[in-house]
Amino acid sequence: MKVHGTRRARRALAGLLVGAGLLGLATPATSASPSTSAAADTADSGAKVRPLATTPVPAAYDCFVTFPGGDTVVQYGLTFDVAAPATTRLLQPFRVVLDTPPITPNPNLQSDVRDVEVTFDLPDNAMVALTWLTGGSGLGSTVPTVEVAGGRLTLKAAGPFPSATVFDLPAVNVLLVPLRTGPATTATGGTSYDDPSFTWLRNSLSPGDPPGTLRPFLCQPPTPVTFTNTAVTR
Repeated sequence: MKVHGTRRARRALAGLLVGAGLLGLATPATSASPSTSAAADTADSGAKVRPLATTPVPAAYDCFVTFPGGDTVVQYGLTFDVAAPATTRLLQPFRVVLDTPPITPNPNLQSDVRDVEVTFDLPDNAMVALTWLTGGSGLGSTVPTVEVAGGRLTLKAAGPFPSATVFDLPAVNVLLVPLRTGPATTATGGTSYDDPSFTWLRNSLSPGDPPGTLRPFLCQPPTPVTFTNTAVTR
């Protein structure tokens, strides 16, 4: 589990997690509530988190690709499994899950793909308290990472991932603390092919490309796709 912020902040947030019932801690009804210090240690060690029911949300991308002598735009689709509560209260932490589907790179176009990035827009009325990754498969020695900056979250996986072989990026879990009332939404990130929502480098098999030629695959939906929407009330 990745925890953002200072040790003191982590402990305070872990106490909120336990109080909100977001961490699936096995605490007997007759025992005292865990201390914030103990809760923080549990959070740091990767405590099990209660699963949320997910909803499939398709995202259709226009993807810019290059080849010897030119470029073109192709369509590509991914169906994400996402989850978030319908409502929450001001300052009440809530969890969002954003899960990219398994991907099988086309062996007719590339020998492998690498530097995979998936970017999400985060709510502008909520603060990111924690992020952590769950699941994933077919990643080899790659350890995916999460970067949060400028109201965005980017999931990164270096690869390489061989073509004709399935790889499944882990689900991103985000704990958010709403700071203002109103809709708290997550959506596809990015703005253009220069600032894409989904991207990788393909080890090109295009005729005329020498072995080892890496070409970009830059994807952006024609309009942003909303993944989750949580109403924040007082």
